[in-house]
Amino acid sequence: MPTPAPALVRIVLSLCLTLAATVRAADHDRWYTVEIDGQRAGWMHASQTTADGRITTTTRMEVAIRRGTTPVSIALTTRFVETEAGEPVEMSVDQRLGSEPVAVRYRFGAEGVGVETTQGGRTTRGTLPAPEGRWLPPAAASRYLEQRLAAGADPIVLRTMDPQGGPTVIEIRREGLEATTIEVLGRSLDALRCRTSSSDMPVGSSTVEVIDRRGVSLRTELDLGGMKMAMYATDEATASVRIEAPELLLRSFVRPDRRIDTPRGVREADYTLSVPDGTLPDLPSGGAQGVERLDDSRARVVVRSDDPRTESPDLDTAPFLASSAMADSGDPVIVQLTECALRGVQNGKAGRAEALRRFVGRHINAKTLGVGFASASEVARTREGDCTEHAVLLAAMLRADGIPSRVVSGLIYADRFEGERDVFVYHMWTQALLPIGESYAWIDLDATLGPIPFDATHIALAESALSDGEAARALTATAPLIGRLRVEVESTGERP
Repeated sequence: MPTPAPALVRIVLSLCLTLAATVRAADHDRWYTVEIDGQRAGWMHASQTTADGRITTTTRMEVAIRRGTTPVSIALTTRFVETEAGEPVEMSVDQRLGSEPVAVRYRFGAEGVGVETTQGGRTTRGTLPAPEGRWLPPAAASRYLEQRLAAGADPIVLRTMDPQGGPTVIEIRREGLEATTIEVLGRSLDALRCRTSSSDMPVGSSTVEVIDRRGVSLRTELDLGGMKMAMYATDEATASVRIEAPELLLRSFVRPDRRIDTPRGVREADYTLSVPDGTLPDLPSGGAQGVERLDDSRARVVVRSDDPRTESPDLDTAPFLASSAMADSGDPVIVQLTECALRGVQNGKAGRAEALRRFVGRHINAKTLGVGFASASEVARTREGDCTEHAVLLAAMLRADGIPSRVVSGLIYADRFEGERDVFVYHMWTQALLPIGESYAWIDLDATLGPIPFDATHIALAESALSDGEAARALTATAPLIGRLRVEVESTGERP
């Protein structure tokens, strides 16, 4: 039985970062409580200090959720150093989503951005291009916001950067500012209420922010349609109180209009996906899946597992072969494991990809929902995780063998899971770019399925090359669908 990917873990992480990005202003030490659907889920501590001509902005966040009865904890610290003149010096992100922490540090220079990634006792280094255009580091961005508020500007647009997203510029827009009052720690404060949007937020989400006259966030509410998150100012004692983590897995299940018999044998299927209001995000076409948009809220999805769509010969494969923090294919343990899995396998790239898929399914011998989002090298060492860990490890091993790969986040049909029957659950699997005749195609490979490489009850919602800074945001594109997505099963065809 496949196990669902912790899509919600990634969503919660990314959205907490969206909330955290609103906490700016002069030197400070602030605490916030994080809630999910009205239930406390964790806290965030934000601080800013100035010394020796440099400003350091730090956020530390801890969030706990449950997937069924299994607890999952998320710990994240970001840090940005800039000069008092607003020039970037360095930034870093330290995260614990599995058992091994991952630390990524970026140093800004004249010839690009140096990147240093440390995990599992191993450090790798590289260089990324410098971000294009003008943008403001966090402290400079907070000063700009305060100045624009004092000038009565509306809207207020600024370009900045979040360490979790790597050296990628994001645009934050605040508009519709209106006077309001808010109670903070027993005091009524004059404030401003506004709508806030960010270029890295999932399509279909909306944010309402309450800020003071300097731009300091007092309360931020993020509405995803099916899930709501909030972060509000408090004190350390209140923020750090122990909590009963909210359960998020069961609410994410999608119940189709009819059941699918023998789902692991389905080779072709047609579905209609829809949302009750708003716009259905664009869905990926590639691999076994084709998509036809019917209107703003509906799309027809056609899955043909035996007839993958071919790719352009001009496809840039570099991002799908690169080693990254999550798909760390250059790690010695990944290289060694790949050599072990392919020992004696000689039957071409397709045969080698299938051998790797089966090997990953056997190698991960502790199938557990308790891992947040572990890197490939960590999974190789611990041999534990759910479908996300299967997908990431297989992607890294494919790259170690020179086969371009990416991961897909979406749905899979389960006749039984966590006490529920006949539901679609959030899932992750891998695609390998393999030769098909004179062309190439993304071939879907699910390492959780044992002898079956793939079936047509998989519905892709997002794809990712797992590049540094890109993975979380790319895979949280599905966030507005949680609790809102509807699936109609039009037809299915099974193996003869």
